[in-house]
Amino acid sequence: MRNGKVLYETSRGYSNYAKGKLNTENTSYEIDSIQKSFTAAMIMKQVELGKLSLDDKLSKFYPNIPGSKKITIQQMLDMKSGLLMPTQIGPSQVMSDDNILKNDITKLHFSSAYYNKWFYSPINYNLLSGILEKTTGKSYRYMFTKTYIDKLHLKHTIFAYDKSSHIDKAAGYSNIDPLSAKADYRNAFRTNKYYTYDELGTGQVYMSAEDLYKAEQYIVAGKMLTKKSQKQLHKSGSHSMYGGGFYNDKNNKFANGWGYGFQDVIHISDNGKNAVVALENYQRISVDIKPVVVQIYNMLNN
Repeated sequence: MRNGKVLYETSRGYSNYAKGKLNTENTSYEIDSIQKSFTAAMIMKQVELGKLSLDDKLSKFYPNIPGSKKITIQQMLDMKSGLLMPTQIGPSQVMSDDNILKNDITKLHFSSAYYNKWFYSPINYNLLSGILEKTTGKSYRYMFTKTYIDKLHLKHTIFAYDKSSHIDKAAGYSNIDPLSAKADYRNAFRTNKYYTYDELGTGQVYMSAEDLYKAEQYIVAGKMLTKKSQKQLHKSGSHSMYGGGFYNDKNNKFANGWGYGFQDVIHISDNGKNAVVALENYQRISVDIKPVVVQIYNMLNN
């Protein structure tokens, strides 16, 4: 994207190899951790409305979590809470959001050594999703749908556990040999249904490239939030540059997704006008698309 207009768009490979279905510009991909940027923006909206404060303690919502009396919402947004999840997030069965979080809380550990220091721990955003539900009285799915899908008329965005005849959800693929760069589509990723619920607020949404750009532009360009709130949300919380679901540089920001046979990257300018979006449904360690996206973004702005 340059100046808010499509400069170049292409699709390659199969959205479903077994069915012979090709990827197109309308194919929807699992965005994985990029979803955290949407969760963070919804939290910040509640701060704007006066229903939350970035200084609110986690204990206000989940008093039984170790360390919750000192952990703030701001620290959770910046991944500096000190909360660690030593085991797989979520139960191995489909449950309600509330019960998923209750299950997670029993496994949580608080590390004073990591407190107020950056450490990437997705449980922060699972809990922020729970805080959003407690604050609004609505489900995360409802809030996401109203805030983004309905508001922006997104036609190719859907939750992983939902089905729609007009949305082409790509299958995810990986190689049996994780270091192989081949794309032979022999190893389709099998996602257990409960994973799609367990990833509350952190990796349970499929989007097309156009929808992803439109929604992220809505956040970063000062349309969803005031410019003051947006700057506060997306300031670098540590040396990692992470804050509010993005890695924030001087005049731009980026977010990555990885898992379930997908790899995704969005690199977008602070004004939302220039961006590179790369969504891939073939996850390979040896083919990392992040450096390529950075290179294209730099070319776009030089």
